[in-house]
Amino acid sequence: MVANQQLVINNLEEKLRIFTHVVNGKLIKEEDFVLANTEIPTDTFNILLPKSAHIKNASNIRSNIDNMSLKKYPFSTWIDSRYLNASWQDLMQEYDLNEAERNVMMKLENTLNVRQRKSHQLMITPVRNFEELNEYKEVFLSLFEGTTEKVALEKYFNKFSEVNLDLGSEIQMFIGRVDEITVSTGLLIDSKESYGIYDVMTKEIFRGKGYGSEMFHYLLTQTKDKQKPVVLQASDDGKNIYKRFGFINVGEMVVFE
Repeated sequence: MVANQQLVINNLEEKLRIFTHVVNGKLIKEEDFVLANTEIPTDTFNILLPKSAHIKNASNIRSNIDNMSLKKYPFSTWIDSRYLNASWQDLMQEYDLNEAERNVMMKLENTLNVRQRKSHQLMITPVRNFEELNEYKEVFLSLFEGTTEKVALEKYFNKFSEVNLDLGSEIQMFIGRVDEITVSTGLLIDSKESYGIYDVMTKEIFRGKGYGSEMFHYLLTQTKDKQKPVVLQASDDGKNIYKRFGFINVGEMVVFE
């Protein structure tokens, strides 16, 4: 059986694979780490994901990071707190990365008991074309208003739009509308061992109305294999919402930027 924390790491790795390849970026996979390089200057999608507490070949990691640095491609690091030892911390310090946040790894054993939504104030549809992808993008970018990262993310999604939107059965993107205004998003990743929930976002002016919770509930109803576990990463503010759906804490992910 795969350990709970490993389920979260493996699902995130699958997300990195999809969102790197869709813009023709490079995914470097080694025994001790995965490095997603979209070749766009965004540390939202350029991510170093350690897979072990032991760094097998530090020079290999450095050479790949240095190649990104030469092109001024920033990156963030998402590391299981169990792996956060002196070796990884020294590497983060070497590249001037500082701890930005800590997220709770959470898991739902299965979705057998997830009921259908009762409220339908949010009209939720899958992203099927570039127009709907742009609506997804609009909500996503609204969280980065006034930052240089917003400019980079605009480039990322524009490049995303240039390729075939059919990403396969492993990924489902959703938008939620209220009175024909897109207010929220949600993302479901189907990996071999688990489902992963990401990007449950609501535009700031529409928060506090339950749209995020409704989108989250909807994502849980979209799992085809009801016996497969669901994983996610939650902030301290959000974890209590997920606990109400039966999710439990299984670990901690530390983010360096």
